[in-house]
Amino acid sequence: MAYTPLRISTVKPERELTFDLYIFFKETYLKYQDSGTSIDTDKYSKLKAQKIAKFYITEEDEPNYQKFLDKLLSETMEDPNVSVDEKVTMVDGACSTAIEKMQEQPESEMAYKMTNTAAKSLRQIVEKNPEALKKIFGKKVDDADLVIKHSLNVSALSTKLASKLNLKSDDIDNIAVAGLIHDVGMTRLNKDDQMLFKKDKSKFTPDDKRIYGLHVKDAMTVLKDKPWVNQGVIDLAMNHEETLKGDGPNKKSKLSMSEMIISLVNTYDKTIVTGGVTPKEAMKNMMIDQVGSYELDLINKFKEVLISEGLLE
Repeated sequence: MAYTPLRISTVKPERELTFDLYIFFKETYLKYQDSGTSIDTDKYSKLKAQKIAKFYITEEDEPNYQKFLDKLLSETMEDPNVSVDEKVTMVDGACSTAIEKMQEQPESEMAYKMTNTAAKSLRQIVEKNPEALKKIFGKKVDDADLVIKHSLNVSALSTKLASKLNLKSDDIDNIAVAGLIHDVGMTRLNKDDQMLFKKDKSKFTPDDKRIYGLHVKDAMTVLKDKPWVNQGVIDLAMNHEETLKGDGPNKKSKLSMSEMIISLVNTYDKTIVTGGVTPKEAMKNMMIDQVGSYELDLINKFKEVLISEGLLE
């Protein structure tokens, strides 16, 4: 039997489950909660205190979980009594679960739909809650979740920048989804090559550059012919390393505004997540090093967004 991981934050206590829940203990999947029951609040609190980050469900239960999560996300986002912290935690869990599923099965229709739903909720919370971005960026993660954390950051910040620039709603939706899946291909590289994610690109050897460039194509090649996938999302994910200098893996130098946004935010956030620099240092470096890579006006608008969101303090 195959099992799918999901973040514990996407399952609320005192809410009837429509799927069986499992935990992974001593190399074995153990049923933790039956479908039709609910986890009581004390039990849920103990799990979080024990730092249990994930539950598991069977692949057969994935459609039931997706319906459950869709409803829960919708109710949580619309409820004025739910704190921004709770909303961010819920959306973070939904996005992380979707990205992890995409990493494991990029060809899965269910994984893509999960990502699409999570991206819409992320866009909603970022646009409606001024403090949401700061909370998203303030979360610390282990090295094992760096790619997921970076993907969530890129999606959230690119969405915010696109909204500030008044891009069309459909374009913003595409940016939100592409931000979540843009680095899915990293997990398709072998273990040694995956370490390139953390290496300073200015120190890449020609071979490093060639291998690293593969991550923009591998997963997208699997997705491009699927009828449920938006081609605009594929194009953005494929071109997230491209710049106006034409020095990206695809050697593309004419970029749409959406492509420039996601590439700019990708470069900025990757410097922080993997380089250990502060947001202020990362922005200062961009103003010096990336002027020819992106339109100067876009870099300035991006800086304005970071300041307005309290991310350059």
